[in-house]
Amino acid sequence: MNQGVRQNDQALYQTVTKRSLIRCLLLLCVLQTTGVQAARYSVLVYHGANPPYNYLKEGEQAGIFKDIFARLGELTGHEFEFVPLSVARGHKSFEAGEIDIEPGVNPSWRQSSRVPGIYSIDYAFSREVVLGRKEARAYEQPESFYGKVMGRVRGYRYGPFERHFGAGKIAVYDNISERELLVQLAHTRLDYIMIGDITAAYYIATNPAYRGFKEVYEISKLPVSMRIQPKNTMLKQELDQALSQMMAQGEITQIYLKYGIKM
Repeated sequence: MNQGVRQNDQALYQTVTKRSLIRCLLLLCVLQTTGVQAARYSVLVYHGANPPYNYLKEGEQAGIFKDIFARLGELTGHEFEFVPLSVARGHKSFEAGEIDIEPGVNPSWRQSSRVPGIYSIDYAFSREVVLGRKEARAYEQPESFYGKVMGRVRGYRYGPFERHFGAGKIAVYDNISERELLVQLAHTRLDYIMIGDITAAYYIATNPAYRGFKEVYEISKLPVSMRIQPKNTMLKQELDQALSQMMAQGEITQIYLKYGIKM
């Protein structure tokens, strides 16, 4: 009886091992056929203060970007390593060639960079808004904010809206993250803040102190893609193909829905 059980266990082990070997061989064949060699690439994320795109959960990176790159790794065979940095430091690291990919970027945000980069296909949208406290009024013109103090993450760019910054216009106060800006808004140190609507919704839903905050102006709504080092042209092609597949199969939509975001 025991001998029969051992024989069955051995047969099962051999079957599982054989299947695993076949999967590995198939992946190797795909990579060789397409001329792709598995590699490791660094991915810029903003140090734990940019949820739900990126945040720390039990000491590990989590969020939308983590889920997207986990799937991209499966489709491309590459390994993607997250590098958490401040926004300003991240920009410098990309320009120095120390970062391979910056996700969730519209090309217009990096026009002034010494290394604008090359870009994957668009895979989502980013909507930037002005957020105020519960007593704040909604406005249709940027001039309505003249004479007010508005918080901004240091290093973020806001395109044509920036021509309303300066003396006699909107006074801009820079800080290191959305998290810090929200604290300052709650303590009335700022009149308004500039923030992505998805990040704002996440913080409002998870922090009772922010429940009264509301959108008072839409700055922009732009498509976003992966910003890639110019030398990595083959990587761009691979990401384009993988992102196209993910969008066609609704995988990007499902990842966003996991965090309560309807695209």
